[in-house]
Amino acid sequence: MVSAPARRALVREWIEGDASERCALAAIGMSASALRYRPREDRNVELRERILALAHRHRRYGVGMISLKLRQEGRLVNYKRVERLYCEQQLQVRRRKRK
Repeated sequence: MVSAPARRALVREWIEGDASERCALAAIGMSASALRYRPREDRNVELRERILALAHRHRRYGVGMISLKLRQEGRLVNYKRVERLYCEQQLQVRRRKRK
């Protein structure tokens, strides 16, 4: 299985050669809209960095406390969005060791 960006690059190489766009797309089995697709910019870069900084500074804070801290900073952020970004970064609350 080849990724979509790799297939786009291959089609563009064929088009630069002597093949038509339709023939190159048909040979690969790709649609024209997939060739022209441009991914959106990531809007969460700044928020990800802030979540990571808070998680490292306060190791015992989970998603709820980090979401609360972001709101206290004046950022209006959805809890589920914070939860998704928290999980994407594979952050977890450190468990306390037993005495």
